[in-house]
Amino acid sequence: MDSQTTFWLLGAGLATTVVASIGDRARRRAPLAWHAHLPWHALIFAGGTICLLAAVHLVTLIRAAG
Repeated sequence: MDSQTTFWLLGAGLATTVVASIGDRARRRAPLAWHAHLPWHALIFAGGTICLLAAVHLVTLIRAAG
């Protein structure tokens, strides 16, 4: 995996986490709406995991280059 892929994964993870956090807030405001049944916490966890793995990979790429 190169640095471009790592940055794309980091951006996708951040976007997933932000969108899922907004969805979770909307779920708490309207608990019977259609979006209340989506697994927001799982999406937040998945986005955070992607961010963590991309950040670790980015540090590894920086260490290998230097």
